[in-house]
Amino acid sequence: MIFYHAPRWLLALTLAFALLAASPSIVGTTSAQDSEPESVRLGVVDRQKIVRVSVAGQGLRTEFEATEARYREEISAKESALRAQQEELQRQRTLLSPEAFAAREAEFAKKVEALQREVATRNKDLEAMLGYGMQQIDVAALKIIAEIADEYAITLVLDKTQLLMVAKTYEFSDEVLKRLNERVPSVPSSPPPAEADNQ
Repeated sequence: MIFYHAPRWLLALTLAFALLAASPSIVGTTSAQDSEPESVRLGVVDRQKIVRVSVAGQGLRTEFEATEARYREEISAKESALRAQQEELQRQRTLLSPEAFAAREAEFAKKVEALQREVATRNKDLEAMLGYGMQQIDVAALKIIAEIADEYAITLVLDKTQLLMVAKTYEFSDEVLKRLNERVPSVPSSPPPAEADNQ
């Protein structure tokens, strides 16, 4: 037997419905015998899985990994060039005056700092790319979830990741995933350019 463990707020909601149905003073002139509590139909989806395994999600991950690999290759080449410059600078240490060596050392330090800033910018771009794309998929999935809930008169949809245990009959993630793959096979990894104010 599979038990469904409802969160405290859901138990409180259920209790509120029970009190509403049982108390004549709350429902007004309608007696408790003449009225029935509104039924709550539960549905469960796994939003994280839907976004992750969707066609659009897998395509976004592939694009992210390719971009990350390209960035890593470019940064690695620049790091190798800096190491070569550092070795050359050390060889010239005894040939240059202290002032000349200090000037070249300061120039080299600026190049290192510039590369560090570039790495930070690239990492930020990668995070933004993945975050934006996943958000687009999640927004589309939420619309489909609402659509299915309306079709099947589901009044309360819960995220599976927040539940300890749930009967499979409550879940409709597969239906969400099927419609999502059909309607949103891919998503942009960055926002479209802003339109000009005069357009």
